[in-house]
Amino acid sequence: MKSITYPLAMPADFLNEMKQAAKATGLSTAAAIRQSAKLGLPKLLEEMGTGRVTNVAPLPDKVARALYAEPEDDADGIRRFMAAQSKSIQE
Repeated sequence: MKSITYPLAMPADFLNEMKQAAKATGLSTAAAIRQSAKLGLPKLLEEMGTGRVTNVAPLPDKVARALYAEPEDDADGIRRFMAAQSKSIQE
């Protein structure tokens, strides 16, 4: 198997944990790091690989359409927001 060297920065205390794990398992530190990455990869993808930003389920289509069908009437807030914007652009 072809290998690629990849520099990996990690906090000293975490490296010490990896060294202890390597010693306990009889692996080299590099092998312990590789194995922990390999074993943890499915969990990483499960937890963070979906592309979703939240764990909250999306609204059902019917509910979303009903909510967004009503126009927001915040004309005063919009005017205040526009007035607060930078005036540096010449008109």
